[in-house]
Order: sequence, then structure tokens, then C-alpha cells
Amino acid sequence: MIRRLTLLLLSSGASLSMPAMAAPVAPAAESAAIDFNIPASDLGTALNEAGQQASLQISFPYEPIAGRRAPAVKGRMPASAAIRQLITGSGLVISEIGDDHIRLVQGATASGDETVVTGYRLSNRRALASKRDSTQILDAVSQDEVSQLPDVNIVEASRRIPGISVIPERDSSRSRDNYQYVTIRGLDARYNLVTVDGAQIASADSSYRGAQLAMLPASLVSEIQAIKTVTSQYDPHALGGQINLTTKSAFDTGNFVTAQALGGWTSRDGKVAPADRANIRASGTAAYLFGAEKQFGLVVSGEYQRIQTSALASLPGDTGGGGWTYYTAAGAQTGDISNSTGRAVPVRVQDYAFTDKRERYSVNAKLEYRAGDRFGASLFGGYYHELTTENRYEALALPAAAYTPGPTIDSGTLRTGNYQLGVVTQPVTRSTWFINGDAHYDVTDNLKLTAAVSDSQARRVEDRWMYKWNTGMNEVTGSTTNLADYGYGYVNTNGTPSITLNNAPAAALASNYQPRYWRNLDSEIKNTVRSARGDIAWNFDANSRGLGLNAGINQTLTHVDSTLISREWLAKDPASALLIGNLDQYSQPTVLTPLLAPGIKFYLIDPAKARAVLYDHLDYFRQVDHTSDNNAAFYQLRESITAGYGQIGWRSDAVAVQAGVRYDDTRVKIGYLNKTVTGGTTSYPFQERNRGYSYWLPSGMATWNTTGRLKLRAGISETIGRPDYGQYGAATTTSYDGATLNISQGNPDLKPRRAWNYDVSGEYYLGAGGLISAALFYKDIKDEIFTRTTTTTTASYMGQTNVPTTISQPLNASSAMVKGAEVQIIKDRLDFLPGRLANLGVAVNATWLDGHFDFQMSNGATRRIGALFNQPDHIYNAQIFYTEGPVNLRLAFNRIGASPLSVDSSFTWRDIWTDSRDQLDLQASYYVTRWLQVTAQVQNLTNTAFEAHLGQKRELLQTRYPVGRTVWFGLVLKPEVSKR
Repeated sequence: MIRRLTLLLLSSGASLSMPAMAAPVAPAAESAAIDFNIPASDLGTALNEAGQQASLQISFPYEPIAGRRAPAVKGRMPASAAIRQLITGSGLVISEIGDDHIRLVQGATASGDETVVTGYRLSNRRALASKRDSTQILDAVSQDEVSQLPDVNIVEASRRIPGISVIPERDSSRSRDNYQYVTIRGLDARYNLVTVDGAQIASADSSYRGAQLAMLPASLVSEIQAIKTVTSQYDPHALGGQINLTTKSAFDTGNFVTAQALGGWTSRDGKVAPADRANIRASGTAAYLFGAEKQFGLVVSGEYQRIQTSALASLPGDTGGGGWTYYTAAGAQTGDISNSTGRAVPVRVQDYAFTDKRERYSVNAKLEYRAGDRFGASLFGGYYHELTTENRYEALALPAAAYTPGPTIDSGTLRTGNYQLGVVTQPVTRSTWFINGDAHYDVTDNLKLTAAVSDSQARRVEDRWMYKWNTGMNEVTGSTTNLADYGYGYVNTNGTPSITLNNAPAAALASNYQPRYWRNLDSEIKNTVRSARGDIAWNFDANSRGLGLNAGINQTLTHVDSTLISREWLAKDPASALLIGNLDQYSQPTVLTPLLAPGIKFYLIDPAKARAVLYDHLDYFRQVDHTSDNNAAFYQLRESITAGYGQIGWRSDAVAVQAGVRYDDTRVKIGYLNKTVTGGTTSYPFQERNRGYSYWLPSGMATWNTTGRLKLRAGISETIGRPDYGQYGAATTTSYDGATLNISQGNPDLKPRRAWNYDVSGEYYLGAGGLISAALFYKDIKDEIFTRTTTTTTASYMGQTNVPTTISQPLNASSAMVKGAEVQIIKDRLDFLPGRLANLGVAVNATWLDGHFDFQMSNGATRRIGALFNQPDHIYNAQIFYTEGPVNLRLAFNRIGASPLSVDSSFTWRDIWTDSRDQLDLQASYYVTRWLQVTAQVQNLTNTAFEAHLGQKRELLQTRYPVGRTVWFGLVLKPEVSKR
């Protein structure tokens, strides 16, 4: 019995094909004449173009024609005649002609059983075709491939791509239970551009240049591309590379409708919040071709997600590592281990309880027009909205300096202290509008014009309310008295402290906690990015041969406005504090046990009651003046980037080379409120500073098709990494948590990073669904930007004296480097195995990274850090999948190595590193009918947490955020739609 492998394609897209009975030959397809104009190209592309021009669905086996060229076909003829001209000499024959389709098969296998390419196999081949056809070094994952895994957004899907690692929330005051940002080849997300169909999308993150991919739905895209060599036609803000999201096209997919709905639960629910909170994911996409000649295409999609989690987390290391210290023999705290007793002592023991609810919804639409093969235009628009509602409950032990060593090096006693219980409600709303229009006109077969304009607007609003009660309050001064009852003994086990308060019964009484403060931080950032681009190319596309030229200009305007309103209220006096009431009047029925202080109670404060007492009895409070903080946090940024590029290239059937240069001119204007004191009077006049830089950025790329299966590439380029908006901004933000004063300030004199990038790669294609590839890269980086954190003491702040203070400011380092290797093996069908085992497939990739940057210490000395920020030393991905008939099973593994999170400018042991993390995901689906699929998915099967450590050997816990296991069940609908 003969097995045939067929791939059903409409244009360059694909749809599910089931075995079907032969249809009678349609005489019209043999006799009706159509005006064809199909340029010479690879055979698969030519057949897709023929299908578009004839409004026919053409199915053909992809593997036998991989790498084969087709001649140009022009003139008026029946569709079958045009197809026969294209497939001459290819070994394909027409086996079936229907009213709206033509089927091609290999001549030797025109009869017999079929093995149908479905699911991952089909989508995997589309991504491999993008890699093979590209003039860059890139890797991709298609949306259909994403749908085969429990990846809820583009960030989670991107981690399957070689060289891509992902990182969680950067704000340590928020839950870190999900991935938020993408790092390419060890370069942090802030230095990698995110584009949609080549147009930049605005950032919805506070002061962060990189767009937050987590809020973009997977249903938006046809393909996620990681472009790793950035040549002259691309924006050079891509030290690691560029994430480009290609949107769906109705001309690629034809008429279709698909929808899915899934429900699920997360295993951490029930620890803090009720266990019956269901998660929901729903999405739908429809495409339609219309017009007398099917010259219009429309794609509309929408998505909604509601994901709820809760977790108990630990943060003994504090945000800057200040939760651990050492003591001298005389009993004084020190960060200098060599002059200490050598005992790491926990002096800020924090437990957190988080409840999170993330709601995301989006709508997208794309309208296209194709007037023959000379002119085409499209207009894409989307709106993306995310609301994260988070409550963060805190239990915090803060001791005084008095310390007694214990019987072992991992034990001791801090004789006095205070205990604090608080809650923070911190809802964040992010919204992004994006619109992109482009058009192309082929003046001749060789001379081509393109133009594009885009507008993207993003907004982030956070309304953070903080309420705290603690022991030992002095309501006259608003300060805290450390008491013997709330000192503690501790034992460190594997770098994790466990404390026992001196008077646990007293600490367990809610009535012993007096009101400390009510705080509100209302922040907003608005970002607008507008761009326009024009390009002219002569003989420069993939189908051209000989000499080619390409040139273009680009203008990008970015506006950023950042504001912060900080307000704070304290009890007016002791009598008012009694009227406000102690913690027993505000605690919820749910009471937890702190992970790090197991002998007492973790009361969860009711934030609604806490806010109500302020609103209803404002006369009980006195307000603290934060005018200075608010004005210092304000900034406006206006950035104008003007660029032009030129390229020259030469192409034959086997070799393609190109070289080019880009001139990039950036002008920045920063407006801020400058604190001025004249004659004892403080004012905040608005001032502006101007900044600018220009670079000539060369690049070159060469590709050699040594055989029909082997392709070698090499590239060289110079790129830049512009500073974050907040790093430019002269803004200064100040926060005080009752123990540590944290000051973060901008640096308008920052220069962008610059990097020389060297790349080589080799790809060996194992037919249509297989690949073995390897890549080597080296990046030599100058003016690396790092955030230097300095630990000092503020003499007086908010009634406290000698307050521990950390000051963070971005600076340019002298140099940095990262090099690495990537390998991947993909075989979507192990057809050398016997029987049904041949339906197994595998996809494996590994990345190894080695990097460093030079860091200036507070004393002026320089030390070398052994990795870039958020750069892991390795990334591993492995998938094994089984597809047979209606059954699809998949097991996916992802591992991301350890990476530096922050670097301390005074003591090396305070450097914080994110631990390596493994995640295992599982998916199973079954086609009940041709159009209905049931699916079950499990995210994080092994319940792996996010952790970070510090210390001489990274032996001290800094943070631990449990994630939990999420289970999904649902339906996928793919109703059959007429292709006419």
C-alpha cells in the first residue's frame, strides 16, 4: 500500500485537509480562459499565486518540490493549462479538478492511501518555509503552532524559538507569576524592537521602551518572527534582534472561520483566594475574500482572557539585596564580609500573599486590496486592553541592629524589632491603539515602490493604595519603636530564613497592631509613536537575478508624558489613632500563616474598610507633603528619528549578497520640573534639555545555496540600543516602605549602546518538515547601559533618622560582549520508525550564551560581571508530538538558565541573580468531526516557581514566587466555509 503526504495550501496559508472522495472533472476549469501573470519564482510560491489569480484552491505535496524553480507564466489560458506549464519537469501531475480546486500529486503515487498533514506538521512547515526563504537569519513560529500549546500570549509562544528567553514582571513589588518580556540572544527586551508588519508599536509599560508583548494576543498574528540579523533597511534599535509579528491575510488563508473557548483553574487558588475562581480564554478569527475578482480581503479577530491566580511568596532579600547583612565582632552591621563574623543575617523578613486577576481583550481587523500583481494596499488596526487587579498582602519583620550570634553559623537572635502587616491594592490598566497602512506598486517587473505609515498610542495607569499597621507606633512622631517582644531568633536553611518572634502570642494578636500610614501613588504614562517610510527597489527581490539596488527613508516621532501623584496620610495624634482603630477592626476572616514566620498569624487586611475610614473621617488624619516627589517624577520626552539607507546586492540561483549603510539621526528634547530654592522659597520651573546623536551604520549579508537542501549564511552589522524613556528622563522617584528609602533617578546624558554584530549559520532541510541548523554569533558592545545601585544613609526622612537609602541611576559602562551558539533539530514525522511510531515528531533547540560587561563601583574601581542583565547562560527547548488522524498529543519542555537581575555598586555578594527555571507543558486534542476539536492543556506541569538568589555563592534567597499549575479544557471550532 502506497502512502502519500499531501499539503493543502490556499495562497501561502494552509487549512486542514481530510481524505475525500474523488470529484468529477469540471470542464470549466479546462476551458474557461483567465488572464495569468505569474512571475518566475520557486514552484510552491508560483502555485499559490496561480491559485489566487484563478480563485482556485490548489493542493500539492510540498516536499518533492522544495527548492524547485518555476518559469514565468503569462497570457490568457485555462487554469489547468497554466498549472501544467508550472509543473513541467517537476514530477507532479494533475489528479483531480473540481469546481473550485485542483489537486496535484506525484506521478508515481496517483493512487493509494493518504497520510494527511495536519496540525503542527502543517504549521511547522510554514515557519520553516519563512526561515528558508528569508534574506536574513531568522527563526519563526506560526500561529497554528502556537495554538497547539497552552501559550496564552505572544511572550509565552516566543520562548519556543532558538535564542529567545523570557523574563517575568520587572517590578519587584508585584507578583512575578508569569512571563512578560522577551530577550533575544541575551539582550534585554528594552533593546529589541517590537514591530507589527514592520511598524513599531508603542510601549504600554512605565518608561520601558520595549512594547509589552504579554498584552498582545496570539490570535493577532500569522507568524512570530525573531529577526536576528538587522540589515540597513531595518530600524537599528535591535542589539539582539527584532520581534516582528506578521498579521493574517485573507489572500493567504482564503475564506475561513475559527473560534475557540477554554476554561480552567490554577492550582495555587485556595491558598489565598477561593479555589473556585475559573479562568477563561476565548478567541475567534474570520477571513473573507470579496469583490468581482476577489480583489479585496478582510480578516477580523478578537480575543478575551480572564486569568486569576493567588500565591504565598517570600522576599527576605529585599529589592536591592538589603534584606541580608553581616555584623562586625563589635555588633555593627556591615556589607564588608571580610571584616565581619562571616554570618549572613536576615534583617528584613517578608512574606507576601498575592491575589491577581488579569483581564485582556483585543480586536483586530485587516483590509487588503490587490489590483492584479502590480498594486496592493492594506490597512490594519487593533486595540489591546489589559486590566490587572492585584492585592498584595505583606507581613514584615524589621529588627533593630542589636544582634547575638547563635550556636551555629546559620542561627542567631535580633533582640528587638517591630512587626508590620499591610495591604497594597495596585490595579494597572494598559491600553494600546495601533494602525498601520502600507502600499506597493510595481512600476515594472524590476522597479518597485513601497510606502507605509503607522500610528500607535499606548497608555498605562496605576492607582496604587497602601495601608499598613505595625507594632510599637508612636503616633506623635509617626515613627516606630522597636520592642523586645518583636525581636526574633532565626535559623537559615539552605539560604532561607525561618524566624521565631520573642513573644509570638503578642505578635499573633491583631489588636497589637496600630495604624501606620495610608498612601496613594497615582501614576500615568502616555506614549505615542508615529512613523512614515518610503522605499524604492530595483531588481532586489528574492526572484530577481543579477545586480540590484534598494533605498529608503524613514521618520519616527515619539512622545512620552509621565506623571506621578503621591499622597500620604498619618494619624493626626494618639487620640485619632484610637478612633481609626487597630488591625483587629480591619482584618478579613481569612487568616494565613507566614512561610518565614510560622509561629504567628498573617492577617489579611480589608482594603475597602481601610479606604473607607480615610474617606469618611479625613479629620482623623494629617497629610504629608509630597510636592517635591511629585514634581521630581514628572517628565516629557520628544524623540525624533530621521533615517535613510541604501543597499546594493547581487543574486544568482546559488548566491545572494547585499551590502548597505544606514544614516540614523536622533534628536531628543526632555522637559522636567527643576527644583529651585531662592531666598528660602522653593519653586519648580519647567525646563528643557536637548540631546542628540547620529550614526552611520553599515551592514552586509551573504547567502549560499550550496545544494537544494543546504543553505549557508553570514552577516555583519552595526546596531544601537537607545536608552529607555525613563532613563533619559530627568525624573526622580522616591519611595519609602518604612525601613528603606529607595531613590531612582534618570540620566539625560546617556548615550545609546552600540554593537558590532557578527553572524554565521548553516541550515540543512530534511524535506518540507525537517531541519538541522546551527548558528554562531558575536556582539561587541560599547557604552553598555547599566543601573548602578548605591547604598547609603539619609540623615532624616519622615520623622526617622539615619534611614537606610538605596540610590539607583543608569550609567554607561565602558564595554560589553555576548557570544553564543544555537542549534536546532526539527523532524515533524519520524517516518523511519515502524508502524504508527512513524507519526511521532520532534523539535529540539538549544542556545548557549557567554557574555560580560564592565561595571563601575561606587569607589571608582571597575569589575567585570559575567553576563549581561537578563542574559541566561543556556536556553533549552524540546517538544515531542504525535499526530495520527484526529489525535494530536504534545509534550513541551522549556529551560532558561540563571541570569543577573541587579548589580550592587558597593558589595559583590549583593548582586541578585534570577535562578534557572524549567517548565513542562502538555496538550492533547481530538477532532470529533472535521470542524470540531476538543482540547485539554496543562501549563507548568511540575509546579515550578520563580526564584532569585544573592550571596557569595548565590546561597541566600532573595525572592520566591510560586506559580502553580494551570489546567485548561475547551473546544476549537473550524466550520467549513465556501472558498468561492
